Amino acid sequence: MSNSSLVNHTKLSPNHYNGRNHSIDTITIHCVVGQCSVETIGSIFANTSREASSNYGIGYDGKIGLYVDEKNASWCSSSYSNDNRAVTIEVASDTYAPYTVTDKAYNA
Repeated sequence: MSNSSLVNHTKLSPNHYNGRNHSIDTITIHCVVGQCSVETIGSIFANTSREASSNYGIGYDGKIGLYVDEKNASWCSSSYSNDNRAVTIEVASDTYAPYTVTDKAYNA
């Protein structure tokens, strides 16, 4: 298993499950709920009190961050089962419904 070659920024989070109990067969996309950079997303996930992470993140400017190696399951979707089978991606978005993302983030 390998990580994406599209990554522009890496800040590995301590918030993850070591290994996976299921092969990857799902992609789960989630909104950060904030027009954040990949650096900011990485800082949020580096905080152990947050108890959150994702495998990847996409900033408002389209940059891509790696926070949890694909060999490990993130703490992203509030579902242990899903997090163990999914590559999870947090995307910067507006802080209000319908949680719009920028064109750069969408295209990334």
